[in-house]
Amino acid sequence: MGGFTTAIVALPLALALGVASGAGAKAGLYSAIITGILSTLFGGTPAQVNGPTGAMTVVLIELYEKFGAEALFAAMLVAGVTQILIGGLKLGKYIHLIPQPVIVGFTNGIGFLIFLKMIPYFETGPIVAIITIAIMILFPLLTKKIPASLVALIVGTIAGTYILPGGELVGAIPSGLPQFRLPSFPANQLADIIKSGVILAMLGCIESLLAALVVDEMTKTKHHSNKELIGQGIGNTVATLFGALIGTGAIVRSAVNVNAGGRTRLSGILHGIILLVITLKFAPLASQIPLAVLGGILMGTAIKMVEYSATRKFTYASKRAGSVIIITTLLTVFSDLVIAVAAGTLLSMFLFVLSMGEVYLKQYPILINGGKKVASYTVEGPLFFGVSNAIASKLEIESEDADIIVLNLMNMPVMDSTGAIAIKSIKQLLEGNGQTLILAGVKEQAGKLLTKLEVISDEDLQISSMRIKDVLSHIEMNMVNA
Repeated sequence: MGGFTTAIVALPLALALGVASGAGAKAGLYSAIITGILSTLFGGTPAQVNGPTGAMTVVLIELYEKFGAEALFAAMLVAGVTQILIGGLKLGKYIHLIPQPVIVGFTNGIGFLIFLKMIPYFETGPIVAIITIAIMILFPLLTKKIPASLVALIVGTIAGTYILPGGELVGAIPSGLPQFRLPSFPANQLADIIKSGVILAMLGCIESLLAALVVDEMTKTKHHSNKELIGQGIGNTVATLFGALIGTGAIVRSAVNVNAGGRTRLSGILHGIILLVITLKFAPLASQIPLAVLGGILMGTAIKMVEYSATRKFTYASKRAGSVIIITTLLTVFSDLVIAVAAGTLLSMFLFVLSMGEVYLKQYPILINGGKKVASYTVEGPLFFGVSNAIASKLEIESEDADIIVLNLMNMPVMDSTGAIAIKSIKQLLEGNGQTLILAGVKEQAGKLLTKLEVISDEDLQISSMRIKDVLSHIEMNMVNA
């Protein structure tokens, strides 16, 4: 049931994405077939279903328009091989480091891009396209047991063929099995092909592992990231060599498979086999589908891709997260997918560092007998380049009335060289103001770094290594003796 249901869901999307990419309906169908079988067979997420997706197709459209079909297939071949290398080098775990607001913004941007790219198809038969879009959006409100895309395909095709002017058709789909062929392209396109292939590979890795996480949550299992990427690479490499588009793990189709009871690789493989039978037996029927219907299906898909709820929740919870989503979305639409993800990730890191600096330094009240005022602060977390300046500024402002400042590093798990130099700068600054900085709770790793950089002496390290209460007792005893 999982394989059959998923094949029915995948059919109209594979047709639409193939036509939209410029490679043709057959390229989309055989992408779902080949990647659906091989990526599932060799991948690391048994219940996941693979095939062409909207996010990947946006990039394929741009490559086709810019470089042509041969360079497109060459770039896809590079992408497949790159994914195998990423998985083989066990780099899959690093893909998960992309922040969630960046993923939401990226997904939103892809949705807008697909919608905009389908406007020419919409214009071939506007009324038919509107009917198709309405079915895509409204039909799931009636029932989710029947795929909305299949209903939209059937109703839209009937309307465009017998009732309304449907405009241009998909046209003849070559029959038979695809043939093995290596892409041929001009040598001056090689650099662009390699760059585009790496972009496709990274996009495929991100989308496939996101889909794998969704499947994990639904099935209460755990996927194998590196094996999954190797499987994706194998499926995409073979698909390209047989004239098909590359694919990724498909979230919607995987969810349909799991909900239908699919839990093993067999359902994904059956999905590919069923699509193969449909393609070989009923390809002539697909040639009569209006382009406006396929455009409407993808427009409806794009509208549903935009994560309205997640965007609203993130923005409501954090204006910083909301700004990351908006910037990533805009860069995806108006710039480049890789630039969007990179800029969004860097912005998230920068905003995170800012927030770390705001909460990392905590002051604790202390009572000491003596003639001098003592202030005690604790660093709550790693002391690294991102928070050093914030801590230095806060100490300078808040401790200006104190004679002695105690900086407790007991809750600091790690310190980098910038953090150590920051402490040295703080120490010199306070000494210039006639104040004294004393460290407490310094651990072995931090102690070695501080002494090597001459922030503290070996003699001071003995005191700095003591617990905060022992350091305070030491200060109190010295003041009493004085």
